[in-house]
Amino acid sequence: MVAAEPAVAQESRALLRTRLDCAEIRARELLPRVSVSPAEQWDRVQHRPQAGRVEEPNPRENWLAKWGRTRGPGTSFPKILRGTPPPRGRRECPEGRDSVSQSAPRHRAPTGPGRCAGWRASPGRFPRGDGGAMDSPEVTFTLAYLVFAVCFVFTPTEFHSAGLTVQNLLSGWLGSEDAAFVPYHLRRTAATLLCHSLLPLGYYVGMCFAASEKQLYYPSQTPETWRAFLLLALMLPAIACTLIYYWSRDRWARHPLARTLALYALPRSGWRAVASSVNTEFRRIDKFATGVPGARVIVTDTWVMKVTTYRVHVAQQQDVHLTVTESQQHDLSPDSNLPVQLLTIRVASANPAVQAFDIRLNSTEYGELCEKLRAPIRSAANVVIHQSLGDLFLETFASLVEVNPAYSVPSSQDLEACIGCMQTRASVKLVKTCQAAAEGECQQCYCRPMWCLTCMGKWFASRQDPQRPDTWLASRVPCPTCRARFCILDVCAVR
Repeated sequence: MVAAEPAVAQESRALLRTRLDCAEIRARELLPRVSVSPAEQWDRVQHRPQAGRVEEPNPRENWLAKWGRTRGPGTSFPKILRGTPPPRGRRECPEGRDSVSQSAPRHRAPTGPGRCAGWRASPGRFPRGDGGAMDSPEVTFTLAYLVFAVCFVFTPTEFHSAGLTVQNLLSGWLGSEDAAFVPYHLRRTAATLLCHSLLPLGYYVGMCFAASEKQLYYPSQTPETWRAFLLLALMLPAIACTLIYYWSRDRWARHPLARTLALYALPRSGWRAVASSVNTEFRRIDKFATGVPGARVIVTDTWVMKVTTYRVHVAQQQDVHLTVTESQQHDLSPDSNLPVQLLTIRVASANPAVQAFDIRLNSTEYGELCEKLRAPIRSAANVVIHQSLGDLFLETFASLVEVNPAYSVPSSQDLEACIGCMQTRASVKLVKTCQAAAEGECQQCYCRPMWCLTCMGKWFASRQDPQRPDTWLASRVPCPTCRARFCILDVCAVR
């Protein structure tokens, strides 16, 4: 009959198990956390030595199992290991378990020489620990600088609002366009050419800091590709400076704009006299101007001009032939939700020395352009110009006003110029003729004739809802002078 185990021995054994469990937990916590690839983890589980790597003896190999097999009832934990963290290393794992976690068995590894061939043959399936190539500073700087360079050359609205343009950065040296149009653009084109030619060099200088390990600040130690790029980045500003110096000779007389103006100069005068005439006409408020900053169209009483990034095209109205060569229809415009038609007009001078150029504008501005031009505009056979909603309304407005009763001006009253355009005489008077004096929503207007038919029609159209053109003809608007409400039937032509 086996004697019962003393209570002291049972407590000693329980205490020993508790200490062993604590030691094992501490051993797991002190394991170094090293990021390894899945293939290396699999080799460690299978105890396969990696190629080109010598396996070092593991001081912790089976240390817990060895003491566990030799301990017996009442055997205490060795004093030399009490309170001492287990040695770092890897212990032997039973089959189907790994060295990181002993809580649950892993899938059994496939046997045979090709069990890890899938992982080793395609290591790119597993992400790198460095974040990939997109995290490198040189790639980030390249993308950021590319976006900046494109926006700096083809300046969007946001860059104009922020003032990141050549015109704004060098406004102190360029001067004012309204004060001196030709001298301003002589300097602007030269400054724009120089600033844009410095963009590649700015990229190289930025890469010296973004990729300092390439040692780009030592050209003798850089690769051949970067040497060629540096040579190109230095040649572009040199060529630009040489060309600008050539233009500035004889007080900018060799600039392309000055040469074009010289073709229209009189025999005893130079290009500066023509430039003075252009400056004077540009300062007038009745000029026609439209287009984005990179392709502006300006039409004065004598000149047709197109302002681009690097050049200014000029042609005289009396010897130009204008032809609508192309039209493009778009469902939506950037400014509104309405369809838009863009027209391309070819401006060709009778003088063969003057280079022809194209201008682009919205079809809604076509009528205003025709009013400013002296020469007629021809249209190609396959081009159809769609009138805008406002132009169609003005035609309908004028036809309805002609049917209304006319208003006779007293002989003692003189008609003055229209206060809206100041170009023609006043030609309409608001008289309530739709209903009786005390009926309806319309009111009697006591203003004298102060508006022309076109300006009154534009005022009427400006007070309407663009999304509901079907209600325009039946609506009522206030008088632009006294605010008395009227309809189209109350607009009478002056006789």
